[in-house]
Amino acid sequence: MSEKYEELGAALTLAAQRNATDAVMMHQAVADRLGLHVSDLRCLNLLRLGGPATAGELAQRTGLTTGAITRMIDRLLKSGYVRREHDAKDRRRVIVTAVAERIDDIAPHYEVLAREFGKVMGEYTPEQMELLLDVFEKLHDTSVRVTALLREKT
Repeated sequence: MSEKYEELGAALTLAAQRNATDAVMMHQAVADRLGLHVSDLRCLNLLRLGGPATAGELAQRTGLTTGAITRMIDRLLKSGYVRREHDAKDRRRVIVTAVAERIDDIAPHYEVLAREFGKVMGEYTPEQMELLLDVFEKLHDTSVRVTALLREKT
């Protein structure tokens, strides 16, 4: 590989690390404004994106213990962000569902990010955006795979 390729690879690695840290800090700032734990906020996003889930499924998705998930669900129930419902097919199963109206209350806290992200994306051609989308999808798949590997070793 060329020296330029190595330099770009190192720069991209640092940029990805910085971006990941920036995202954590931004989500913490939003969570602080909402009076939530940052893990609660990310769990709500998992429910928004993935739909209703059992406590066990949420524990698996987040890597948190079932005890920690139970406390999180209790906090989110108390603040009105989720509801628990018995599964119609198996009354023993309890499904956690995000309350859409409360999720909508979170959106304004991300409007500045959405607007600024739109400005940045406006600098790219559709072809470049397709490349970026491909990169983000591959990075997501990589993160999911690495997270699973890290959890296997504990």
